[in-house]
Amino acid sequence: MTSWATAIFPFENYAAEVDVVERVWRTRSVEDPTFISVAVPHWEMVFVRGDGAPRVFVRGPETRATLSEIPRDSEFVGVQFRVGVFAPNLPLACLVDRAVELRATSPTTVWLDGRNWEIPTFDNISIFLRRLRTSGLVVQDGLVEDAMVRSALEVSERTVQRRILRATGLSYGAIRQMRRAERVGELLQSGVSILDIVEIEGYADQAHLTRSIRRFLGVTPRELQRTRP
Repeated sequence: MTSWATAIFPFENYAAEVDVVERVWRTRSVEDPTFISVAVPHWEMVFVRGDGAPRVFVRGPETRATLSEIPRDSEFVGVQFRVGVFAPNLPLACLVDRAVELRATSPTTVWLDGRNWEIPTFDNISIFLRRLRTSGLVVQDGLVEDAMVRSALEVSERTVQRRILRATGLSYGAIRQMRRAERVGELLQSGVSILDIVEIEGYADQAHLTRSIRRFLGVTPRELQRTRP
């Protein structure tokens, strides 16, 4: 069975010192030809170094699990931005279920927001991220983060939905479904029964849970149970 990225890649992670970033990660190619890319509500930047010049991609949120090919003989450095962080000049609604490659202007620079930026490495990427933040190229909408944890908000529901869509490219309901599927995956791998999870997470029935997990995680509940640590 094709596996999730977390099961086959040797990831190295660290929490960035920049408040708009969830995590920075690094990994390298493996022998497996493909992996399951699960649905996620965040966007990220990925820097790829192989035999040729470095390449820079922006990956938008993903609304369903897909099978992705693994480039050979490459190192990958990624920046996962927090939900609610967005680039005003790069609408996330246009990046949902898509990845775009930024134009390299030299072996060490990439064109971003009308100017050249040095392509960072894993060791100096914090400098790159601080520049993104201080330049206003990425901004954070705190209301979105509050809405995700259901904090009391002094704005209308319509305003909340509009701000979430602008900052994520997704609806509030879609994000909640992705996060519920993630929780279900953790429960299944911890040994909780499928019928108990249907009740805990409020699914209409077992078939509804199965369809949701296949869509967002790319596997069936039974397959997840068989891959318990």
